[in-house]
Amino acid sequence: MNLGENILLALQSLKANKMRAFLTMLGIIIGISSVIMITTLGDILMQSVNSTIADMGTTNALTLYFQWKEDADDSAYFIPSEETLFTTENVEELKDYFSGRVKYVLIQNFLDYGTVKNGKNEYSVSVNGMSIDAVDSQPRTLTLLEGRDFRSDDIDNARNVILITDKLANYLYPEGDALGKTMDVKMSNGDTHSFVIVGIFEYKVSAMMSGMVSAVGEDIQTQTVIPHTTVNKILGADDSYTNIIVYSEDGEDQQTLLNDVIKYYNTTYFRNNEFVEVSGLAAEQAIDMLNDILGTVELVITIIAGISLMVGGIGVMNIMLVSVTERTREIGVRKALGAPNGAIRMQFIVESVIICLIGGLIGIVFGVLTGNIIGIAVGEIVPPNPLSILIAVTFSMAIGIFFGYYPANKAAKLDPIEALRYE
Repeated sequence: MNLGENILLALQSLKANKMRAFLTMLGIIIGISSVIMITTLGDILMQSVNSTIADMGTTNALTLYFQWKEDADDSAYFIPSEETLFTTENVEELKDYFSGRVKYVLIQNFLDYGTVKNGKNEYSVSVNGMSIDAVDSQPRTLTLLEGRDFRSDDIDNARNVILITDKLANYLYPEGDALGKTMDVKMSNGDTHSFVIVGIFEYKVSAMMSGMVSAVGEDIQTQTVIPHTTVNKILGADDSYTNIIVYSEDGEDQQTLLNDVIKYYNTTYFRNNEFVEVSGLAAEQAIDMLNDILGTVELVITIIAGISLMVGGIGVMNIMLVSVTERTREIGVRKALGAPNGAIRMQFIVESVIICLIGGLIGIVFGVLTGNIIGIAVGEIVPPNPLSILIAVTFSMAIGIFFGYYPANKAAKLDPIEALRYE
């Protein structure tokens, strides 16, 4: 009996037991679709993260922060202050020292979440503090449409000036006259602070966030930006910061600059600090680390999905054993007519492979569709990985052969006389 005849017999057997065949395939379908969906989701997350970072213009960003020294006394108590952390003054000195290599240095802090009102309407806002380089250092996220950026006197005098999104401006001032208006922000603690609107920037969300917004409805929370010194004034805090972001000039080697900046800070300002030292991370390193984490998570979940495939394979083997039992007399007749053991074995292996292959193809379709639906929901359309599809198909066929061999071998070893006597 050739391969074509075996395939035809397998299809006839599946047709005769449709429900049983479908339930047998179900484990394979779920496993394969899960693998395809998870790999697609992983690709979507990685693409979304990378595109979001690119949109933010942070691919040339170096994040500087403090870490505990290896030889520091763990029992000691470190008190942060202007002498031990980043300050506006040493940041400005850093910019001067690395002139031509460093384009911007951004100081960020956070004040609070609050609300603003226009009549009976109330809108949520986040109030963030940034330095004078806020707009210039982040043109992709802070695209100035009207007004101006912060000036040095805004920073030096901690003025109550604010930048708001065009979305919030349209909510509050539909006539289009937001600039120069005083906006009252009620903070979460109940305090109200007044700010003069000096600039309006474009409201933007990442591709992923945009998809989420479209899924849940219009997002009414917007970002607002005030001078970082104003945040400190309101909070009664010192001019000290635990981290800063350094933006390099185009063409500058990120790692080299990072090492030089770290060395500069640790030797110039913090060489006598017993507790902490400056460290840092380049954006490229952060992206690689994040992608590695996402890849690891994807791998773990894929392995879990692969376990369901193994369970599905066991189901296939169980059904094939049942099939061998039900067709014992048929096997006896074929062997009495001269069918060799190899032909009997091949018949059942082919049937097992056909079950797994059909289940695998259905699983691929469901996995691709589900992945596309998720991609559309988050705003990132990523085609399914051809390699994952190839692996899925190959794996489904391998499962069919592996779990089909034992029942097929059992059928091949049946004694024809005993098989013919089987009731």
